[in-house]
Amino acid sequence: MTVGKDYLQEVQKFISSQYWYSGWRITAGVMVPLVVFILTDTITTAVPFLWGALFVSLTDTPGPIHHRRNGMVAATVLNTALVLLTTLTKEYPAFLVIQIVILGFLLTMAAVYGGRAGAVGTLALVVMLLNLLSINNEYNTVKGSLMIGAGGLWYTAFSLLLYRIRPYRPVEQALGEHLIAIADYIRARAGFYREGADLSQSFHRVMKAQSHVRTIQGQTQDLLFKTRKFVGDASPRSRSLMMVYLDSLDLFEQSMYAYQDYEQLHRNLQNTGLLNRYYGLILELAAGLEYIGITVQTGSPVKRDFDLTARVSDLEKITEEKLQESTETERTRHLEALSKILRNVQDISNRINRIILYTRMEAEIRTTFDMAQKISRVAATQPITLKVLRENLTFKSDIFRHAIRLTVAMIIGYVVSVFFSLAHSYWVLLTIVTILRPAYVLTKKRNVERVAGTLVGVVAVSAILVLISNTTALVFILVLSMLLGYSLLRVHYFSFVVFLTIFLIISLYFLNPYEFQTLIRERLIDTVIGSAIAFVASRFIFPVWGHHEIRSSMQKMLEANRQYFFQAWQALKTRESASTAYALARQDAIVSLTNLSDNFQRILSEPQQTREATPIHQFVIANHMLTGHIAALSDEEISHDVAETPELEEMAKAITYELQCAEDNVRHSHARTDLTPAEAPLANQSLTQLSMIYGLAHDIRKISARLEGDRD
Repeated sequence: MTVGKDYLQEVQKFISSQYWYSGWRITAGVMVPLVVFILTDTITTAVPFLWGALFVSLTDTPGPIHHRRNGMVAATVLNTALVLLTTLTKEYPAFLVIQIVILGFLLTMAAVYGGRAGAVGTLALVVMLLNLLSINNEYNTVKGSLMIGAGGLWYTAFSLLLYRIRPYRPVEQALGEHLIAIADYIRARAGFYREGADLSQSFHRVMKAQSHVRTIQGQTQDLLFKTRKFVGDASPRSRSLMMVYLDSLDLFEQSMYAYQDYEQLHRNLQNTGLLNRYYGLILELAAGLEYIGITVQTGSPVKRDFDLTARVSDLEKITEEKLQESTETERTRHLEALSKILRNVQDISNRINRIILYTRMEAEIRTTFDMAQKISRVAATQPITLKVLRENLTFKSDIFRHAIRLTVAMIIGYVVSVFFSLAHSYWVLLTIVTILRPAYVLTKKRNVERVAGTLVGVVAVSAILVLISNTTALVFILVLSMLLGYSLLRVHYFSFVVFLTIFLIISLYFLNPYEFQTLIRERLIDTVIGSAIAFVASRFIFPVWGHHEIRSSMQKMLEANRQYFFQAWQALKTRESASTAYALARQDAIVSLTNLSDNFQRILSEPQQTREATPIHQFVIANHMLTGHIAALSDEEISHDVAETPELEEMAKAITYELQCAEDNVRHSHARTDLTPAEAPLANQSLTQLSMIYGLAHDIRKISARLEGDRD
């Protein structure tokens, strides 16, 4: 049960996050000029200025400062140019339709240059639709377009000024969030040790948590390795933040370590009470790391040390007693594996304490800083060239298919709006633009959240306007709704829609208090129409299905795990796990595993379930276990002489062979089947971790063979 202190910690986690900071920045960037315009009684003519500031602010997503600056400048120029264009086309329906088709397609295709460019394109499309179809024609003028440009420039200058004042703040928030995400991942893995746990659900929670870690990892790497201040700055503050990140990468790998088959572990140790003790210990580890993440997120040094020595020592004694009492080989093996878990927990605890020292700038900076720049392989932003665009003008490109789908949906929405003479036709099109995503599953989720959020928001704001008539109170609710809405935009879309609806309707109420009820009804109708069109388009117009892409993800996973195993085996023999090749292989394996998990989660939500769903599920879980066992391999204690024995070398070759055969099966190639037990003996091997890796690789090969059989 969550206690009061936990609720307070959740609140602290949120209000110190980059999302809350972003919400404050957007709200202040719009509200400060709004107050000025109200005081000078120029609010009516200044609405385009506020639009310009708002839509540029929404492109100001976390990332390196020069990327943010370039994105905001591009958004300002593009928004201004599009509004100028509408002054020429707004009176001609034929040109209006042509503009929607051509610019709708091109602005959506901007996503080929990366997520930030995609956001700039989408919001420029929103600005275009607002000005093309808005009934407020007085805004569609040269003056209106210049005001939109001025609003964009104001917000750009405001955002850059805030960065100059606190340049370390974005990195601190990203690092804190990264540590919190790893804590959530550790908490998810703790579920494997809870007595009576549903292991299948535990794997799904681990997949989801790992995907979140990987997303935050990418953002943090961008901030650290694409910002000169952190790559070239030799100040203690910069280096300490860098070392917190590098240690967090190793900590994440350690948290992936696996030493046993969880199903057999529960079968042998269920109802002994031992598993729940381990479950509690790992939860305590996660709670400690989460606290450190929140503290880093606030920009403060961690004052308390983290010590699990007593807990680990007590559990070590209990485990040793169980080992002495055990007479079954299988039970003994799992108890020995639990002993390794204890050692791993202690190692993670020690690493956490080193991170604490880095936050205080009391720890010595290791030489691995230089290697950090070599191993950073963050997905680079695509260069803005016509070649990149041309290469994506094919149905093999998901973005191209999405651009066509969105353009067709907007035309359908426009025709429906004209046919039914909807007063606010732009609401239908804006709903389509904001809901429709490249993948069907994402569109389905956002569709439900958009409709439900709008309904909840309408009910809430109706109650507010009935119960509250005081203007000051309504202004306070307006500002609070904007702050909460834009703080939750990238965290919880449903809540964002609820607060956005409250914000918009109160704004409309101030502009026209006598017709706001009609506006509420029209917004509901337009939202439902736009949602219906978006759903049909995502389902039937060049849809992107996860089961069409799953084999590519499986193939990349096998290749990445094969390379990861090779580097881990070499690191075990040489006792050098800090090599660049090992770090790159580890990163590729984690990225591939995350992509595979995400793709599989999409398949589960698709209307057309593939008959391969069961073996794919087994494949995903087996690879999760395999990656964890490979990660733990580098932690094995083995002498150089033992590692070089012919038997272990043969087993290492057999593991590579099994993974290569599985890869061939996924590729629909002919896989060799001539490996005999004599070539890869398991029973007499002393290195249990290597034996388990072989067993998993062999299982994966068999699963991939079943996939090939199902395909035929």
